[in-house]
Amino acid sequence: MPPDPLLTRFVEILRAEHGCHTVILYGSRARGDAGPESDYDLLGVRAEGGSVRDARWVEGAYLDAFIHPESKVEGAGAELLHVRGGVVLCEKDGIGARLFARLDEVYAKGPPALPADEAAARRAWARKMVGRARRGDLEGHYRRVWLLTSLLEDYFLLRGLWYPGPKHALAWLEANAPDVHGAFAGALDPGADLDAVERLAIMVVD
Repeated sequence: MPPDPLLTRFVEILRAEHGCHTVILYGSRARGDAGPESDYDLLGVRAEGGSVRDARWVEGAYLDAFIHPESKVEGAGAELLHVRGGVVLCEKDGIGARLFARLDEVYAKGPPALPADEAAARRAWARKMVGRARRGDLEGHYRRVWLLTSLLEDYFLLRGLWYPGPKHALAWLEANAPDVHGAFAGALDPGADLDAVERLAIMVVD
């Protein structure tokens, strides 16, 4: 990874202000596909204390850091999968390496299956929300946005797949389910009509 003075400063902030002995960079800056506006996503580990979030602007860059005690990180599972593939910037006693090994094991097992009643409820909910959105009032507009936000994650959960976040989920769909990707593109267009939203909902839940 090329030198980044701002990243070095953020590590020092976590060490000095939060007592972190381990810092992991994850997200787009760890993957190498960050743009100028991308956040600095960091996980900090300290010996003890509560979990806190430190989010702030520093010199035009956005620091988004989650700080946890060792006890939470050492026993972490799926809740920290978003850190998988990150870069250990500093660590104590191999905590970062152990975390990555454990997350790889969790990911390889796949997500727990949705209970049948929960899957059925999500399918019914999507259809209900289309109907509510067709009212055309303020609440209907809100429910339309709510539905569109939920459908991407539901596509993955209903198929027993890990949901990787919107950026990678859409890229995965483009490569593996282009028809569904096209339906998302149509429904998410600011000028899309509700028929496009309904078509997407049916593709996701059927």
